[in-house]
Amino acid sequence: MSNNILVTGSNGQIGQELQALVANYKYINNNNQFFFTNKDTLDITDEKRVEEYIDKNSINTIVNCASYSNLNDAKENSELAYRVNAEAVKNLSELSKIKQIKLIHISTAYVYDEDKNTPLNEDDNLNPKSLYAKSKLKGEEAILDVNPEAAIIIRTAWLYSSYKEGFIASVVKQGREKESLDVICDQIGTPTYARDLARVIVTILENNRSQSKDVEIYNYSNEGNCSWYDFAEAIFDISNIECSINPILSKDDSSNEKQPYYSVLNKAKIKERQKVKIPYWRDSLKSCLSLLNIKDTKKYKIGIIGSGFIANGLAKLLIQSSEYTLSKVLTRTNINNRDDFSQSQVLTNSLDDLIETCDLIVECSGDAIYATETIDVILKHNIPVVTMNSEFHVTTGSYFTDKGLVTEAEGDQPGVEAILHEEAVAMGFKPLAYVNIKGFLNENPDKDEMKYWGDKSNLSLEMVTSFTDGTKVQIEQVLIANGLGAGIIQEGLVKLEDDDMLSGGTVLANKAKELGYPVSDYVLSAKLPAGVFLIVEHNEEQVDSLKYYKLGDGPYYVLERTYHLCHLEIIKTIKRVLDGGGVLLNNSKNPQFSVAAVAKHDLKVGETIEKAIGSFDVRGTAVEIKSHIRHVPIGLLANAKIKNEIKEGQIVKFDDIEIPDTLALNIWYKIIKDL
Repeated sequence: MSNNILVTGSNGQIGQELQALVANYKYINNNNQFFFTNKDTLDITDEKRVEEYIDKNSINTIVNCASYSNLNDAKENSELAYRVNAEAVKNLSELSKIKQIKLIHISTAYVYDEDKNTPLNEDDNLNPKSLYAKSKLKGEEAILDVNPEAAIIIRTAWLYSSYKEGFIASVVKQGREKESLDVICDQIGTPTYARDLARVIVTILENNRSQSKDVEIYNYSNEGNCSWYDFAEAIFDISNIECSINPILSKDDSSNEKQPYYSVLNKAKIKERQKVKIPYWRDSLKSCLSLLNIKDTKKYKIGIIGSGFIANGLAKLLIQSSEYTLSKVLTRTNINNRDDFSQSQVLTNSLDDLIETCDLIVECSGDAIYATETIDVILKHNIPVVTMNSEFHVTTGSYFTDKGLVTEAEGDQPGVEAILHEEAVAMGFKPLAYVNIKGFLNENPDKDEMKYWGDKSNLSLEMVTSFTDGTKVQIEQVLIANGLGAGIIQEGLVKLEDDDMLSGGTVLANKAKELGYPVSDYVLSAKLPAGVFLIVEHNEEQVDSLKYYKLGDGPYYVLERTYHLCHLEIIKTIKRVLDGGGVLLNNSKNPQFSVAAVAKHDLKVGETIEKAIGSFDVRGTAVEIKSHIRHVPIGLLANAKIKNEIKEGQIVKFDDIEIPDTLALNIWYKIIKDL
């Protein structure tokens, strides 16, 4: 049976180290499934929300790492400190008892009476001095009062981690920037490496060794003891930092809240009962510093625009990530009515709110006009944008190619074709045809039928219709043509029916050779798997090798990707961008092709087209821009009023409609003016 473990406070030092251990599967039993949350994704002070999360994810263990732990801030924000450190813990305790959930809670050694100079035992007197410590003791008392079966409280102190926003990195930074540093010398304790504590938590989860049905309290820190002065001196010594350290007394420290003078812990109980080995503090410090020297451990904050199928799936993926944090999700819908969205607590209607909290934003609204408006603002704030929105790119994307970093993502067909292109070129292949695989085409589908398939697939009516009538594939292959420097064989594409990739691809490749440039198109087949492929050629001296590699006799070869996992693959492009890999695919600065709106039936004067993509009034078809300079891109056709009758099959022109003035419309005029 799976052990579904909720970890709160995943952005804290212990939470981040737990995520690092979970990412390394050798530390984790396969039966353990972790759900990492932070204050943005699960507010533990909201008991109802926590209970819903527990029920929804079948949680049977809680590891509470959440804490309001800044001593000075806690004094200034006492109400919030008690709400997080005491009231929320009481809620978790009650839920744990009612639902028979194991609870592991992280507390602090600062709850002890400091009038002692020998290692503190779990049953020693408690007499917290700071407001922070008092609120943490209230949390412990709540667990003891409610007494959930087999609950565990772990008291620790002087916590640090390998994450750059922590204590170690701060001391290292100051040591490298300053000639001297004042450090307290009369407070004695033991530095605790958060990764060591995280390993202990994992051990407890795996061995499930409990001595009683009552709450167990354990002390944990590393072995040995030192002063803060000794700790800083060791950091500088190991890091080869030449900064002098001035020992000062606690009374001379300018901070408002004083830490206890003595926080050395006796760990005999946890070593004996949980069978754990505890490293010496200086050895753990060396391990931590080695990590800081070799890797960037920053967790990037990722925002999302859109709240549909793709956005929901990506949000679920990001919430489990050890590298990224889901910050905000911008939606145009009513937040209060979005219980269907998996992370509804991060939904916002404010673009400013999104921008303020993100290192990178993923745009997947599917709306070209809306995406144009939001991306224009985002790029002005120097935030990179990853899109799952080919509609945006073929409409106005070319305008933004020199305004900032904006790229289509791997996952949807264009992004996957772009990745195949990169791989092919790197191996010395010459692409001749970029080919999409489409299973079904009906250019004028029935509305009731589309509703049926939309409900069955859990997709919107517009999305299913745009897939079925060919608009989506026309948009995708135009993006490929513009972005990868290919052409099209004919307006509307060839729509070649063939159940064999090499056979159908050869027809397209031969045409590409005749035209003198690679082409972008698709094959129509109900038998081929969903995906994309490239038809490529190579130098003659590689023919024997390629035959040996089972690619066939040539002269054409198929490089295929017979799946596209959309939101699951977006994460790869996020990593690409944040690692400095640059643009995967855009519409190019000077696009040659567009997707025009074509009437599905006679459009009468006075009629209004509210939204074109996925409608029953028009569909999209690939055209050369210069040959149809007055055509209306289907992505722009929204809230348009017909002023001249348009016959079925005709391309909609700007002369035939009245269309609202939008940023997207103005940008389109700039694009065609520059051609």
